[in-house]
Amino acid sequence: MKKIIFTLASLFIIYSCGIKPKISEGYNYKVIKIDSIENTYLIYAEKIDASIKNTAIIKIVSAKTKTNCKRKDLIIVDKNYKFNLISLYPKNLVSHNLRGITYNGTLIPFDREYNVKKDLFITDNINGLCYKEK
Repeated sequence: MKKIIFTLASLFIIYSCGIKPKISEGYNYKVIKIDSIENTYLIYAEKIDASIKNTAIIKIVSAKTKTNCKRKDLIIVDKNYKFNLISLYPKNLVSHNLRGITYNGTLIPFDREYNVKKDLFITDNINGLCYKEK
């Protein structure tokens, strides 16, 4: 009986850990650059506590939408924000030849620069280019 309970508990723990998306909650990031491609904004950011600046840049995507955010809520380059990030990189992918990730109907290519992480992130803190505190 103990073996059955132990096995079931082990399976539950393994299963529950395997389905969670990679989330980096609440880190402070400095926005380095804002760009766009077709119907998507690209926001380049780096953790403000990075030991070597401009070496671990991430790319956050946000759909271009008609938002009426106030001027004080707009994302601005060289300002710091707290982002709750979710990776869009396909889980369990072994290929190193992935050229980009499709978001909002647009292929977002990975940057050729070595300092930009080969991943793409979304966050619930951004709507268009408006920042929402969570």
